[in-house]
Amino acid sequence: MTRQSDPARTVRRGVARRGRVTVVYEADALSREHAHEFAAAAARGLRELERLTGLSGRPRLRLELHSSTRISSARGRTIRLPIYRVAARTAPYLHEIAHVLLPCPGAPAWFSEGLAGYLESTASERGAGYDSHLFTANGNAGVHSDSARWLADPRGQAVLPFVGTRGTPPGILADRHNIAAPFYVCSHSLVKFLADQVGLKLVIRLARSRRFAPEMRRLTGRPASAWRAAWLESLGAVAVPLNPPAAGTPSADTAP
Repeated sequence: MTRQSDPARTVRRGVARRGRVTVVYEADALSREHAHEFAAAAARGLRELERLTGLSGRPRLRLELHSSTRISSARGRTIRLPIYRVAARTAPYLHEIAHVLLPCPGAPAWFSEGLAGYLESTASERGAGYDSHLFTANGNAGVHSDSARWLADPRGQAVLPFVGTRGTPPGILADRHNIAAPFYVCSHSLVKFLADQVGLKLVIRLARSRRFAPEMRRLTGRPASAWRAAWLESLGAVAVPLNPPAAGTPSADTAP
């Protein structure tokens, strides 16, 4: 099918389907073979993430690949990805599928994004697709080391007040290298620490709760601030103040 993107250019679009996954892509930017290969990978990743989370509502996913997209996102059951990342096999598609399965309605940004990163790496480790390594060098295996390195850097210390609390650092969408990267890595590390301590099943229950703070205390026996302190101690990091500055954006809708 075709769609007019602007008066000067017609974008040829192709469609690839596999199972419950539909991929819509720019035919001039991605080959048909690669698009069908990606649709198969996304379908495989969806099945594995459903197994990991215990969720099997059998959603149908639509993945839209655009050359104009720079930041991946998920809204409802539609995922938008930069087509150049799909072509280079660095797209965080497993991360975004995790967001679709677990939108985390009551959770702060650090938990929602950290959990999606943790699930992306876990699914990849189980052979269900590739880890984008968008911000982490070695997925779950190296995320604590990556986090410790960021926390030794002023950029990591700058985002730390938003990890384990509410809000997102100002500029997270505009500056992916200096702001988004340390925030996502530290959030991933904290969620992995929590999952290692209490188990993934309990973390999934927490993700589905609409009352995050009281459910965190009830399900794990400790508030988020206590888990944050224990995580920082395990990394040998020095904490900065817990409450984020007023300039923070209290939203969990950011995406890599």
